[in-house]
Amino acid sequence: MKYVVIGLGNLGRAIAKDLARVGNEVIGIDKNSRRVDLIKNDIAGAITMDSTDSRALNSLPLSEMDAVIVTFGKDFGTSVQTVALLKSLEVNKLVVRSISSIHETVIRAIGVDEIITPEKDFSTMYASLSSLGGLFRHWYKVTDTDHLYKIQAPGTLVGQTIENIHFEANFGIHLVAIERPFQKRNLLGLTQTEHRVICPVTGELVIQPDDTLILFGKPEMLNKVARI
Repeated sequence: MKYVVIGLGNLGRAIAKDLARVGNEVIGIDKNSRRVDLIKNDIAGAITMDSTDSRALNSLPLSEMDAVIVTFGKDFGTSVQTVALLKSLEVNKLVVRSISSIHETVIRAIGVDEIITPEKDFSTMYASLSSLGGLFRHWYKVTDTDHLYKIQAPGTLVGQTIENIHFEANFGIHLVAIERPFQKRNLLGLTQTEHRVICPVTGELVIQPDDTLILFGKPEMLNKVARI
């Protein structure tokens, strides 16, 4: 797939590099030539350009891009101008980093396809990490209110069946699946650990010590699991 990333600060560079690393064609844009130099060897193309210049934007092959990602983190005016110009050029998909609640309102009104909220997402992840401590493994945002969590099975649940635990009734959270390690031998006869996902989860299934629980629900409900 093909992407344009506009704004090559920390977030923009990280997104551009990650997209390129998995085989996508990425063009990076920033008016700061130093930022462009930092990434020019990691992506298909890096261009020093003012994204508020309509003629400059028109020179890009935007119609060939699967998405344009705007990642400015501080400059409200530059972000809004860039987004408005891109919208007028009818790009295929427009993904924009939100700078503030007011900025988010404005870009929603312009009509972006997706909004990135890295600071808010990090704060939610950190709060989850703090409440779960060593049980925390991964966090994924599904909606603004409901998230997906991977946590180490609490010791108090080990040895119990899913039917006896009653995740939804007791904790208000849904158990989606269980990730469980299995031992297998490779072609050389060496033992390796392979993680498999058990889904659907049946009532008679017993929680084992090395299980990872994949849970879906509201963050505040997860605190009940952490306290058991």
